[in-house]
Amino acid sequence: MKFKLATLAAVCTLAAAPAFADGLNGPDPYAAGLGFDTPSEASWGGWMRGDAGTIYAEWDTFTDSSYGTTIDRTAAPTTGSSGTTDAFISWNSGTFPASTGNPYNFSGPEIYQTSIVGADIDGGVRAVLQIEGWGTELDLDSVMLNSLMPTVTSITYVDDSYPSSFGDVVLTQYLFYWDLASAPTSYVFDFSSGAHMSLAQVVVDIAAAPVPEPETYAMLLAGIGLVGWQVRRRNKNAHTAA
Repeated sequence: MKFKLATLAAVCTLAAAPAFADGLNGPDPYAAGLGFDTPSEASWGGWMRGDAGTIYAEWDTFTDSSYGTTIDRTAAPTTGSSGTTDAFISWNSGTFPASTGNPYNFSGPEIYQTSIVGADIDGGVRAVLQIEGWGTELDLDSVMLNSLMPTVTSITYVDDSYPSSFGDVVLTQYLFYWDLASAPTSYVFDFSSGAHMSLAQVVVDIAAAPVPEPETYAMLLAGIGLVGWQVRRRNKNAHTAA
């Protein structure tokens, strides 16, 4: 794996330096050609952040002290949020925010949990999680929402040699989403990696499950019609044979 902070001394130096946002120490993940999307432009979306009945929370640094205390391992959304009554991310002991504001662990696994309570949504929901990490890749099997595996998992962008402030890193952006039959009372996203992943960005978007486009309905009805025709034909042939 290309990404490692070279020595423990380097890690300590980074941890002691002032924190700054990833916008100054990494690419804009929404820029053209990169892997993040807003729900208003994404194929998985169809809603605007801030709309009634939607939930949004985003982190690009993880040093916020407004949730819990200044010494616990939690952070409230630092980039933006809407539709939430409670939202925070937490991480395991041994993982700590470095100078970038990104959590990092140089000797053990990194275990994260994002917990969100928000707007009431009737019926089915689509819950979307986007993550950017530098270095060690996410354990894709670890990604869960309320103990459920994603409906869709995708790696949306990879840069094998992104020139960060502390050397070239492997930058990976991920997309996960879940289609749920009904809205839970809270959304708990779990994900983890081995040592040497710098967690750069986390975004959650949740809304009522998208309504299929008219073309989708047309294809669905055509498919149902074809199935019905095949059944009628099979029944007719069976009757004739009898």
